Amino acid sequence: MSPFSRLKTLRFGILSRLLLVTFAIGLLFVLYIAFNTSRQSARDLLRVREEMRLVAALAGARLDDHLGDVNQLIFTLAGTLPVEVTDVERNDIVLRRLAPQFPANVSSVSLWAPDGTNIGSSEPTAATPRSNAADRAFFIAAMREPGLTSEAPVRLLKGGEWTAVFAVRVVRDAKTVGVVSVATALQTLPRLLDPDQNLLSGAVISLIDSDGRLLARSVDPERWIGQSSPMDRALLLRRLNEGRGSGETLGVDGVSRIAGFARLRTMPWLVYVGIPVEAALAPANENSRESLAHGGAMLGVGLLLAAWVARRIAKPLRELSADARLLGEGRLEHRSQVRTGSEIGLLAHTLNRMAAALQERTAAARRSEERLALALEGSEQSLFDGDIAANRVYYSARASTMRGGSDRAWEVTPEAMRAFVHPDDLAGVLAGMKDALSGRTTIYEAEFRVRHNDGHWLWLRSRGRVVERDAAGQALRLVGTDADVTERKLADEQLRQRAEFDALTGLPNRALFNDRLASAIERARRSGKVLALLFLDIDHLKGINDSRGHEAGDELLRIAAVRLLGAVRSVDTVARLAGDEFTVILEGLNEPADAEAVALKLVEAMRPAMRLGGSLVQVSTSVGLALLEPGDSDPARLLRRADEALYAAKRAGRDRYAVSPVVASPVAVA
Repeated sequence: MSPFSRLKTLRFGILSRLLLVTFAIGLLFVLYIAFNTSRQSARDLLRVREEMRLVAALAGARLDDHLGDVNQLIFTLAGTLPVEVTDVERNDIVLRRLAPQFPANVSSVSLWAPDGTNIGSSEPTAATPRSNAADRAFFIAAMREPGLTSEAPVRLLKGGEWTAVFAVRVVRDAKTVGVVSVATALQTLPRLLDPDQNLLSGAVISLIDSDGRLLARSVDPERWIGQSSPMDRALLLRRLNEGRGSGETLGVDGVSRIAGFARLRTMPWLVYVGIPVEAALAPANENSRESLAHGGAMLGVGLLLAAWVARRIAKPLRELSADARLLGEGRLEHRSQVRTGSEIGLLAHTLNRMAAALQERTAAARRSEERLALALEGSEQSLFDGDIAANRVYYSARASTMRGGSDRAWEVTPEAMRAFVHPDDLAGVLAGMKDALSGRTTIYEAEFRVRHNDGHWLWLRSRGRVVERDAAGQALRLVGTDADVTERKLADEQLRQRAEFDALTGLPNRALFNDRLASAIERARRSGKVLALLFLDIDHLKGINDSRGHEAGDELLRIAAVRLLGAVRSVDTVARLAGDEFTVILEGLNEPADAEAVALKLVEAMRPAMRLGGSLVQVSTSVGLALLEPGDSDPARLLRRADEALYAAKRAGRDRYAVSPVVASPVAVA
């Protein structure tokens, strides 16, 4: 074999092997990118599902508040309106005078004679001839049943907007004299559920009844209201029973969405808030495509570089063993002195270039390390480097400025570092660090609070990994970064606050009250302690709203909330259900008399005059008290008994409390 042939064979061997190694390393890198992007997509999916669940719960709470206002309005009208079958014009005048005080989204209020003829309307211009509701579902149900009835979706007029109609029978002297109905617009309902337009781009709000019909939809409502949803009956019933959750669903328009749902407490309806899967995962998918593209490009560049290097080094090295040995010993300043035009001279020249390149790369590597440190300091993250053996932790300058300190790097012992961590979060930080150091997890990851120099708390997201272990596997160094995530944490807390607390009084709303009542009942069953539920409302609040306006009524409710909180223990729960209805959960009591003492205290706390606007107003409250009976675990039954006791207190003259079961007259406290 000629020398040229041997040279060609050696070149092919070095080239092929170097390309194979480069390809293997690059492929592992691409697979690692694909794995990480897949995990990020899964996390994004969970995050979007949780966000949709919270938004649906908030929308459901808003709709419950609206329906509570409608319920209060219709029963107030049924109990107070003068119904004149023969004086339709007078009925129209009364309803139109009251129209400005109706809740938002109430489109009209109507009176109907027992035969179904319209005898009163809040509309500016009454239809001629008068319409008849004798064949309408809401009218038939109202004449047949004593409570609130509804019909939705329905068009009251040909070509009119979609509405939900609520109706109740009007009884005077034990005789039915008519029906009062309230219509609320369905097409504008999504704006009521999202008044601040805070939904993600592409999100859709829908309202579905227990028969699977669409009652409202934020997108193209005229086309879809009244249509059946593609959800099967079993899934619909299951979600009505669950009450709240999230999942992936197919919309009526055939679009697959990640949706949160919440069941209304006032009606068997489901609020759905969904965002197309493609839109929800678009950032993650785009990031995945970019990462894979970059990884593939880097692999291609690596292969090209490997081929170039292989061509440069695939030269005969036999005659230059002495020079190679010196270079192998680390003497990179050494240069071959061979100066011939032969093959040896060519190899000597190549070896000299390699030596110079190695020198430059060593210097470049040092410069790269310095640039990396500068780049990290210029970002929003700080660097930490824990030396386990030396019991010291190095922090970059960003770690100091993040906490309001000077712009300088510093070292501290792990014990001193723990002093900055919030006591409630320290156990989680130590557990995550222990798992990483022991090798149970490959990544150390924790979110915790640290004290800022001015005294407030910052939320940090810390990520790192063990980069060095000894021969026995013991961790020697833990390196990672800290990022300030305070704004995200505050945003999450604000979303939870809006979903679980009443916006007017700041008290827990009905959803949070139901959760706490169920938990309190379970604790009472385990401990054997007395559990009491108080149901109260403000006597004659409507008179104050009518005479002084709803702003005065709202101020009264806020003052009432403060007084109720001041009359109970810090461990007790005071909640606002709707309107002027409040509840108090008393748990851990020693005897029933303790609950009656609190009920009396609440009645007395409301009696002192309060300032509304420029004058003093004196109000009172009526309280119903129910104790959890042995063996009873039904929150709804306990609430119903407290409500019955409340009405007993009202019947006995108000400004007092009554205990369930009401054997004789309510207990007077005046």
